[in-house]
Amino acid sequence: MTADEVSGVDLARVALRAAMEAARANGGGRKAKTKPRIVRTVRRDGREPMGLGAAIGALVTERAWELPAAGATLRERWAAIAPELAGHVAAVSYDADSGQLTVCPESSAWATKARLEQTRIIAAANQSAGRTVVRTLRILAPGTVAVPEPAD
Repeated sequence: MTADEVSGVDLARVALRAAMEAARANGGGRKAKTKPRIVRTVRRDGREPMGLGAAIGALVTERAWELPAAGATLRERWAAIAPELAGHVAAVSYDADSGQLTVCPESSAWATKARLEQTRIIAAANQSAGRTVVRTLRILAPGTVAVPEPAD
């Protein structure tokens, strides 16, 4: 074998290099990675499949129904809506027509704290309900309604 002859692994390298140069010349080579396509379902006639929650939400919106349990849910979830106030301020009623949540503190100090945090309480109540149901917070005079003991 002479120095000019190519064999074995060297022959394979030369052939691979020649194939790669030919591919580049023809416009081939590595393709750029494409982002996965996001599929969006267009609901034109309402016949496309959708989840149960989305279907109920669409039905409530289409027919302009109000969910009647919003007031009861707010009173039941009061400890989660305002955990720092729950033992000292009670959610006593909710008026769906005006969007007013009425609370009763056990003392004037807790009434002041409720007034200072009323914006946050309204936002937390609306987030808990999943939609805007509370527009105003009415804070009664301390001791007007007995504050129930927290359940264990």
